[in-house]
Amino acid sequence: MNGKNRWIVSLFIIGLLGLVVVEGFINPKIAADQSRYEAEQNSSLTHDFTALAKYQNAYMGNFSNLSHLNQNLPLHEQLDGYQLFPETLTAQINYSLNTDEMDAVQLDRILVYNALANFVLIDNLEQVVYQFKDTRVVFDRKLAQQWAGTELKALQKPERWDSIVREKLVQPADVRALFSQIVDNS
Repeated sequence: MNGKNRWIVSLFIIGLLGLVVVEGFINPKIAADQSRYEAEQNSSLTHDFTALAKYQNAYMGNFSNLSHLNQNLPLHEQLDGYQLFPETLTAQINYSLNTDEMDAVQLDRILVYNALANFVLIDNLEQVVYQFKDTRVVFDRKLAQQWAGTELKALQKPERWDSIVREKLVQPADVRALFSQIVDNS
């Protein structure tokens, strides 16, 4: 075998080893990391709030922005459309499930998280209505702001979001208390 053929064989072996490393180790790790990240996005306790920053908007009437925001929040796989009521600055978000199909605390946790994310990122949104097949739940910005004790816009900073919102969603008793404080029962 002459020198030229050795180089060709050596480069072929290096390429083959590179292919084995990429396809056998690197790509599966990337896929596993992506799957883990996507699974984390279905829980309000592990959701990546920083990924929502691009959906910050002054107006709830920006339908594209509102829909993309809610498609990136927990429970997005059950979304069944939206309806906007500009005269009352209300967004209705429809879901294709009955509330008894989920654990009550988990559902409350997700609804609180999603409603607060909508209020924090959409400046003039006054109410969020979650319409399920069997019930509707209405969240009110004023009640949420009273509960938070600060301007909701201040919660756009991830560390403030985590300390004021996410930490209150860990214990079931805290979730129920928070839920009852920001739901509009009128």
